[in-house]
Amino acid sequence: MVANHPVDFSADLTDERLRLLCLYCLDVVADSIVDSSSIYDTKWTKGCLPYGRLQGLMSRLSINNELPWINLANKTMDYTIRIGSTFVQFMIDDPYNPKKIHRLNSNSIENTQSCFDFDQESNVMLWRIFIGIDKSDPQAEPTATLVGYDSNRNPICFWSYDEKIQIPMTVEDTRVVEIPEPLLARKQNRDDSVNETN
Repeated sequence: MVANHPVDFSADLTDERLRLLCLYCLDVVADSIVDSSSIYDTKWTKGCLPYGRLQGLMSRLSINNELPWINLANKTMDYTIRIGSTFVQFMIDDPYNPKKIHRLNSNSIENTQSCFDFDQESNVMLWRIFIGIDKSDPQAEPTATLVGYDSNRNPICFWSYDEKIQIPMTVEDTRVVEIPEPLLARKQNRDDSVNETN
C-alpha cells in the first residue's frame, strides 16, 4: 500500500479541501441511490444517476463559487474539475480494483497539464476520485477515495475520506471541588441487635 499524502504531490490537495469536497459528493451520491431505488429503476438508471448528479454538483459549485478553489474545467461526459490548479476526474468504481480502465486515460484537459511537467517519473499524472457503491448491500454508505497515478498508470497515492475528524481532543480545565470526608460508622449486624434486646 502506498502511504503518500496527496499534498506531497500537489499543494492544492489539502485534507480540508478533500474532506469538504468528498462530503458534498457523498451526500449527493447517497441521495441519488435513494432516488433510484424504485421498482422502475434499472441498472442503467442506478448507474447513471450518481455520476450525472456528481457532474451537476460540480457545475453548481463552480457557478455559485461556493468553494472558490473548485472550477469545472471540462463539461463533457468525462467532466474534469480543477482543485486550485490540479485536474481531477470522478469514477464510480472500486479504487483498488477498477473495472472501468478506460476512465484512467487522460483527456485533452489533463494532457495540457502533463505536457508542462518535465519530471514525469516522480509526479502524479492523473488524479481520480473513486466513489464506491456496494451493490450487494443497499444500506451501505458510499465511499470516496482519491487515487493518484504516475505516467504508467501505477497508483502511487491513496487518500480515503473518513467521517471521523483526526484531531487531538482537548478538554477545558475543570474546577477542583472539595468533597468532605464521610463520617464512618460501624454497621450493625442483625445478630448485634438481637443480643442487645436479650
